[in-house]
Amino acid sequence: MRKYILPILYMAIVSGCSNKAENSNMESKGGPAKKAEIITVSYENAPQALTLPAELHAFEKAGLNARVQGYVSEVLVDIGDKVKKGAVLIKIEAPEVKAAYAEARSEVESARADYLSSKDVFERLVKASGKPGTVSESDLIKAKNKAMADSTRLMAADYTARAKQQLLDYLTIRAPFNGVITQRNTDPGNLVGGNNGVPLLVIENNQKLRLKVPVPEALTGSSVAENAVTFKVEPFPATLFNADFYRRARSIDPDTRTEMWEFIVHNQKGELNAGLFAEIQLHIQRTGGSMWVPQSAVLTTLRRKAVGKVVEGKLKWVEVKTGMKNESTVEVFGALDAGDHILLQPNEEMTEGMPIN
Repeated sequence: MRKYILPILYMAIVSGCSNKAENSNMESKGGPAKKAEIITVSYENAPQALTLPAELHAFEKAGLNARVQGYVSEVLVDIGDKVKKGAVLIKIEAPEVKAAYAEARSEVESARADYLSSKDVFERLVKASGKPGTVSESDLIKAKNKAMADSTRLMAADYTARAKQQLLDYLTIRAPFNGVITQRNTDPGNLVGGNNGVPLLVIENNQKLRLKVPVPEALTGSSVAENAVTFKVEPFPATLFNADFYRRARSIDPDTRTEMWEFIVHNQKGELNAGLFAEIQLHIQRTGGSMWVPQSAVLTTLRRKAVGKVVEGKLKWVEVKTGMKNESTVEVFGALDAGDHILLQPNEEMTEGMPIN
């Protein structure tokens, strides 16, 4: 049971002045004196249940493009196909890439042969130099320099061949992670490798989903009271799905004035799809608590929101801002303290300073 309401029933006798003429006028307009219920407010630290809109997103999503120019020779998957990480999805034919790699490998073999030969010559000269007068110092230096130059050439050739090997590997497009193909935008025979911005394939990991919740700015001073939450989606209106709190953006979107919170959904059965809209049930609470009052206690006009505070028997309007809401109460922020008395049902006819008995 909430602690913010301590009902006290008072008679609110509305009197503009003390003269009999005005009292007579009030009675003629308003009839008998009105009864006004006054409540005492206090801080509430209990978690509040909220329903917010949300959207499901793939946990991982990648658009796959060709990294080299060539022609598509095979497309081994289609929309809806489930694939494992490393599976071959597309093969590309690019004869010039293969030719460049073959040339690079040939250079590696030539450089290796030269290096092995010059290395052997140098080692034999070093061995023979142990006998006085057999090998001149200049011949030894020349052999050493030749072996070093051939070694440098071999390393450069090997580096080039590795780069060409990488290009050769790009002729095969593989799945970067386990997932399902959600888009296919190419067919065999297409020229690919240009920067047209359209991926050849799109793959999504839907075994896990991100449930993204744009939380209103007014609620971002709160934290999740329970990491586990439930949500619903339209295709399964009678089913409650589970999600676990993952992270929050810690930044307010300047256009929507919301902060994005993310929850993880385990979707091993594959019932849920990315892109579905959802309604999430959140339990959140303010650090240190906050003040809650019945919704009827907040008078809302075009200009402001206010509560009617009773101070020494007189009405004082206090402007407030509202935060979270539930079925019957609303969070308020303003010049209110625990223990203050406010009207349960104020109205616009009540004026600042009027007596409340």
